[in-house]
Amino acid sequence: MRKLIITGLLLLSIGLMNSCTDKFEEMNTDPNSLTSVNPAFFFSKITQAVYANYQRNWNLYADLYSQYWANTVGSFGSPRYEYNDGWVGNFWNEFYTEHLRRSLAIQEFVDNKPSYNNIKAMNEILICYWWSLLSDYYGDVPYFKAGTGVSVPYSSQKDVYYDLLSRLDNAVKLITSDASQISIGAYDRIYLGDASKWQKFGNSLRLRLAMRLSNVDKDKAKAEAIAAINGAGGLLSNNGDAAQVPIWKDGWTDYLQQTAWSWKNVVISKTFADNLYSQVPGKEDPRAPKWLAYNVTVDEKAVAQTKEEKGVASYRGLENGHSSTTMPSDATTAYATINLSSGYVGFSGNGTDVLMYVPMMFYSEVLFLKSEAALRGWVAGDANSLYKEGVKASMDFVGVKTDDATAYIAALPTLSGSNEAQLKQLITQKWIANFPNGAEGWSDFRRTDYPDLTLPFAGVSGSASVASGTYVKRIRYPDNQHKTNETSMPSSLNTTDKDRMDTKVWWDVVGSETKGANKLMNSNF
Repeated sequence: MRKLIITGLLLLSIGLMNSCTDKFEEMNTDPNSLTSVNPAFFFSKITQAVYANYQRNWNLYADLYSQYWANTVGSFGSPRYEYNDGWVGNFWNEFYTEHLRRSLAIQEFVDNKPSYNNIKAMNEILICYWWSLLSDYYGDVPYFKAGTGVSVPYSSQKDVYYDLLSRLDNAVKLITSDASQISIGAYDRIYLGDASKWQKFGNSLRLRLAMRLSNVDKDKAKAEAIAAINGAGGLLSNNGDAAQVPIWKDGWTDYLQQTAWSWKNVVISKTFADNLYSQVPGKEDPRAPKWLAYNVTVDEKAVAQTKEEKGVASYRGLENGHSSTTMPSDATTAYATINLSSGYVGFSGNGTDVLMYVPMMFYSEVLFLKSEAALRGWVAGDANSLYKEGVKASMDFVGVKTDDATAYIAALPTLSGSNEAQLKQLITQKWIANFPNGAEGWSDFRRTDYPDLTLPFAGVSGSASVASGTYVKRIRYPDNQHKTNETSMPSSLNTTDKDRMDTKVWWDVVGSETKGANKLMNSNF
C-alpha cells in the first residue's frame, strides 16, 4: 500500500513538473510588471544627471579650473590639481553604467519605429552632449560599441569628435514636424518634448564642437561650423531656446544651492569677480548683483564702505588654490557667493515649482561662437556686432534692465587690434556670459588660453601629476581602468605614472603657452 502511495505521488509530481515547464514563462512573469520600459523614463533620468553628484563630478574640478569658483576648504586637494578617484572618478562610472546604458535602451526601443524618430533624434543629441563632456574631461575614451557588453578599446579623441559631429548631423536631419510623431512631453525636462528646439540645440552643439577643433583641424572646424549654422532648423535663436535643466523644489539635489550656499564649500573666484569690474574701467558689470550676493552674516554696509574707501570691487572673490595653511579664516563669509533672490532665473527658479536651473547651453554662447567663426573668416557676419549681441543676450537672460545693459555695452570696448587680441576680448566676454557653466569655461580656456586665469595660490600640490607653474589640462583615468583595462588605454597614458593631468587633450591649444608682454598667445590663428 505504501509503494502505491509513493508511486502515485511521483506520477503526480512528474505531471505537475511537465505542466509547469510548459508554461514556465507565464508562471514566472509578474502580470503587473513592465516587460519594456517607456523611453521617456530613461530620457528623464539622463537629463537629470547634470545635477546628480554635481559637487564631485563638476564643482570640485571643472568649476574650479574655469575659475568661476574658489574652494573654501583648504584640505580639498582638487583646487591644487590633485586627483581623487572617489570624487571625479564617479563621473566616468556613472556615464558608462547609467547614462550610456539608458541611452542604448532608448535606442533599442525606438529603432525601426518611424513614429519615434523625433525621440530617437533627441536621444542621439543628448548622448552626444554627454559624450562630449566625457571626452573633454579625459581625451581618448572607450567609444565605439561601448555599453554593448563587449570589450572596447579606447578611441582617439579625434575619432570620437568626428563621429559625434556626424551623429549630430544625422540626428537634426531626422527630426520632423509630422503629427504622427510620439512625444514624451514633460518627461523631457529641457524642452518639454519640443523636437524643433532639440533640432536647434543639436545644431548649436555641433557648432560648439566644431570650434573646439579650431587649432588642430582648421579645415574640418570650418566645414562643420558652416554646416551647423546652416543646419535644418537653425541654431538657438533666442533666450527661450536655452538648454537648461530644471531642479524641482520638492526634491533634494547636489547643485550650487548646496555647494555654494548651504555647505559654503565654494565662493566666487577672485578671477571672476575682478573681470566683472575690469572690462569697462570704473564700471560694474550690471550682471554682478544679479549673480552674486554675500552670505547673510556679512555686513553689507561695511562692504560698501570698503568699496568706497579702498576702491575694491563690491563683490569680493577668493584666490583659487588655497591650502589649509593659507586659507583665510573668513573665507566662507567675506567673499561673494550666488544670489538666490535677485530674480536671475538660473539661481532663483521660476517662482513656483522650479528651484534652480542647470545650464547646458545659453543662447549667448551661440552668438559668441558665430562671432568667433566670423573673426576667423569662416562665415559671413560682423564679428564685433555678434560679440555685442552675445553680451546683450546674456544680460537679458540674467535680467539686467535694458537701460543698464545698453549703457554698459556702449562703454564696452569694441573688438580691435590683432586677431589674437580680438579673440581674447571675445572669449573673455563669452566666459563671463557662460557663468556658471564650468565645464565649458574650462574647455574654452584650454582651447584658447583665455581669459587670463591664475595658478593655484598655494602652488600646485606635490601630490598632483601637474608640473609646477603649469595648468591642469585633463582629468586622469579612474583607478578601475588602471587596474583592469590598461592594455586598452593609449600607450602614452597606460600607467598611473604616465596618466598625467598636465597632458593636453587632442584639441588643446598648440604651440607655446607662454604669453608675451601683451598677454596674448601666439597660436590661435
